[in-house]
Amino acid sequence: MTEGILRAHREGIVTSTTITANMPAAAAAAGRLADAPRLGVGVHLNVSQGPPLTREALALADEDGVMRRTAVSVMAACVRHPRLLDTVAAECEAQIRWALDRGVVVTHLDSHRHVHGFPPIFARVAALARRYDIRFVRWHREVLAPGGWPACPPTQRCVRWLTNLCGASNALLAGSLGRARGTWGIAHTGRIDAAWLIRAAAAARPGVTEIMTHPGLPDGLDETVTRLRASRQAELGALCDPAVKDAFARHEIELVHYGQLPSARA
Repeated sequence: MTEGILRAHREGIVTSTTITANMPAAAAAAGRLADAPRLGVGVHLNVSQGPPLTREALALADEDGVMRRTAVSVMAACVRHPRLLDTVAAECEAQIRWALDRGVVVTHLDSHRHVHGFPPIFARVAALARRYDIRFVRWHREVLAPGGWPACPPTQRCVRWLTNLCGASNALLAGSLGRARGTWGIAHTGRIDAAWLIRAAAAARPGVTEIMTHPGLPDGLDETVTRLRASRQAELGALCDPAVKDAFARHEIELVHYGQLPSARA
């Protein structure tokens, strides 16, 4: 996936990525960042998949020490056992420190499977952002202009509804932390193509909107790790499509990352 992201940055419209500190390829990915000095890099907080960095987070793992949870499972566990919120916070902090210790200039925080959208977790992630002077945390709000969008799966429509609902509370919890006007691409995860991106360029309004994509090269990706395999290469092609780049230029869309934003409120 790392090579696909770097290609989408070099040849396409990608300006920002995140690193998942607890996954096997993280160290190699961190080592490649020198190849892309203008790429913004955040931390993709992960408390649902892979081996945790902390002993505390083994409470979220199976007997073999690997986390295999859905976002709903993490949230439900935290509701049943509120002390797990401290476990989640400790694991998130360890992942942030992992990135900082390797020289990553962290531009923002987001999370695997949108887990940080759950308000009790968001509050703790926001506190960590303040502690480590990270100015932006992904804020979930996807409100697309009417018409012209492809159909999206019912499951992803539900995810968008839930993240938008939580986003209303999280706007208050964020306090002085920065956020974009919203995050697009949630409902169409795995379905984003050149036509979608061209429509997004036309629909964008003043302010900063984050467009979430998953470019990559699927070689070697295990289907048990991600369902987004074939779609990654398709999105890579779309992000590098000359027609897409022309659409963003024609609509005078400035491509930036969180680290280039001058103020906390985008």
